[in-house]
Amino acid sequence: MDSKKKIIIVAVFIIAVVFIVSFALGAFSTGPTTKFNNDFMSGSIVGNAIEQPQTNNSNYSKWAQSYKDKTNGIEYNMSTCDNASFLLDVMQIQGGLPDPEIRKINGLNWTIYYSQAVPTTEVNSNNPVNNTDPTLDVYILSTTYNNQSYLVYVVSNRTVECDGTTYCKLYKEHIVPYLESVHLKHSSNVPHIYDLLGISSSDYKQLVDYVAQYKAGNLTEESAAEASG
Repeated sequence: MDSKKKIIIVAVFIIAVVFIVSFALGAFSTGPTTKFNNDFMSGSIVGNAIEQPQTNNSNYSKWAQSYKDKTNGIEYNMSTCDNASFLLDVMQIQGGLPDPEIRKINGLNWTIYYSQAVPTTEVNSNNPVNNTDPTLDVYILSTTYNNQSYLVYVVSNRTVECDGTTYCKLYKEHIVPYLESVHLKHSSNVPHIYDLLGISSSDYKQLVDYVAQYKAGNLTEESAAEASG
């Protein structure tokens, strides 16, 4: 694979995680349950969650939505596209995500990853979290319904107890009720991953093949270096 395509893979990873490290959340209190309803998903969130304004006015903006629960220090970033599995594969390769767990909730098989992130210094200085640990807990939830991918980043400032498992308070008292409430909406015109990345479908197919070869162990660092030369 040439250098350009390797750079694109890195770009995919950056696109996937950049928003995770660019905000901070407020104080805590369990609060009420908030219902939400957007173009691709509806359900409820434990806490007083507020829909966040769109910062991206592209043609694809309606396929992503964020809800911030300041009372519990949790943000829910939801999106949909044609194939989120490619994005998650790249995140595992580039970001070192551990192997996921699979949970069947409300009739859907959810793939669940756990990771961590650190907010930017600039955001922390403007809106500091309510504890001295800047680390954010991140659960990445993914499922497929009618050949459409749904991806949710649940990001917490550690106000709610979390140990990175599916047994902690954050998962059991916030994520599980959220997933139990979710109703997915199918659409025939969700964005393609290659459109979101600004690349052609042929280049995207080459990237998918490259990632598949890498996961299968058919590519070494040496062969990747030769391909990029």
